[in-house]
Amino acid sequence: MSFNSPCFVRRTAQTSITLWTSNLLSNVKAVLNGGSYYPQADSIRITGLEPNTNYEIVVFGDYGTMHLENVIVAKTKDVSVSIGAVNKSNLTLKLKGSYDFGDLQVSSSGFEGYEGQDEIYVQGLTPGQSYSFTYYVNGANGRKYTKTESFQTVPVGVNVNASVGPSSAQVTGSYSILDATVTDYGFEGYPKQNQMKFTGLDPNKSYNQTFYVITKEGGKVTKQITYTTETLTLTTSQPKVISAGNVIVAAESNLDDEETNVGFEWRRTDWTSDFASNQGTAYLYNGTMEGYIRNLYTEKLWKFRPYYTSNAGNTYNGEWVGIDPTNTSYFEPTVHTYANISVNGNSAEVKGYAMRGTDNVTSQGFAYWVQTSNVKERESANDAPALVQSIPSNAKIVEASGQVMTATLSGLNYGTTYCYVAFVKTSEGETFYGEQQSFSTGEDPSGIDDVVMDASDAMPVTVVARYNMNGQQISTPQPGVNILRMSDGTVRKVLVK
Repeated sequence: MSFNSPCFVRRTAQTSITLWTSNLLSNVKAVLNGGSYYPQADSIRITGLEPNTNYEIVVFGDYGTMHLENVIVAKTKDVSVSIGAVNKSNLTLKLKGSYDFGDLQVSSSGFEGYEGQDEIYVQGLTPGQSYSFTYYVNGANGRKYTKTESFQTVPVGVNVNASVGPSSAQVTGSYSILDATVTDYGFEGYPKQNQMKFTGLDPNKSYNQTFYVITKEGGKVTKQITYTTETLTLTTSQPKVISAGNVIVAAESNLDDEETNVGFEWRRTDWTSDFASNQGTAYLYNGTMEGYIRNLYTEKLWKFRPYYTSNAGNTYNGEWVGIDPTNTSYFEPTVHTYANISVNGNSAEVKGYAMRGTDNVTSQGFAYWVQTSNVKERESANDAPALVQSIPSNAKIVEASGQVMTATLSGLNYGTTYCYVAFVKTSEGETFYGEQQSFSTGEDPSGIDDVVMDASDAMPVTVVARYNMNGQQISTPQPGVNILRMSDGTVRKVLVK
């Protein structure tokens, strides 16, 4: 064995360095800062050092007649001080300090401001705010070691998303909190509303909506969404002349069923630009727009086209299609049952659509019954025979009026699933049905037996939807002019003070 140095570094710690030596050597020693250190067994241990410090140690030893001398450079280990978050909320932080001092003795530790505490629980903070904390450890060597770190409380989460069509947007806002106190929320200008439907928008245009939440501890937090409406499609369909001069006009579009600013314009083909077109409103069901034109002059040809007018006053038109008001054919009535429904306890408001055909309508409304496992549900409006067979004989009938008709079904059984379907009866004795829909009533809050509804009760005209002057649907009356769509198909304007 040969030696280049009488000692080698075996290990280091925060306050000591241990050197390895061999029993084949004699007169071995290490010198540091004027002090001499000698082997104990097969090692030399030098103590009383400072952490994270480089030391140059001179080592000596004899190997036979050979005298060895070398300089060893060794560095002591550093101390470790850290802070970790045990738990966080909107208003609190729970922090824990820790350290690794190795062989360095500790005299005290804690957080500044919280002396002697290695774990602290801080309350009364602000959501989403960053706070700085310092953890310290005092070593036996008289030195103080610190770690400063910032921690953020959990912010109030705010989210907003939009489902967009060519003229409407369903915007939904939400927030998430842990222990903060919410004092207000909603859309700008619409407090306490977390869902808004905006109609009457311009196609291919960008809009902004901002949702906010206000907490007692953190003030106001907002989130804005920018969405762009889709491209509008208006495809004019062929007219249905149900009798001389009386025509059902239609178009296919991607407009929302709740859109109110839609209709048709029609004019004689021989009219010049000096003559203004006639106009009439229309209703929508699943993208189909329909209207009824009466008493066209049968000695002339006509043409019509659909239109949509945004709240900004911009009008969008489909293509013109001609009408021969004498080219009559037989047409069945159009009947649809809307799936969207409002259920309140043991009552429900249902909605349907009825457009007459060639024959006069003698009655229209809804049939409803308790759903049973053997009821066959109809999938399309063209499957009339199957639907007629599926309606039980004990189905209740409630009549309703208007092209868009609504009815309130009251006195229903709690906790029960009902089926319902819109219908139209004609002067020829035929009955036509819309799609079959279903809903479930709520649980009985009192345990009192249900009251049976008299199906012969007349249904009052009710408000189906409410809009402000910007065409935005609102759930409650707002100051100013409110536009009301009624269950009989009419539209009213009321002033709310």
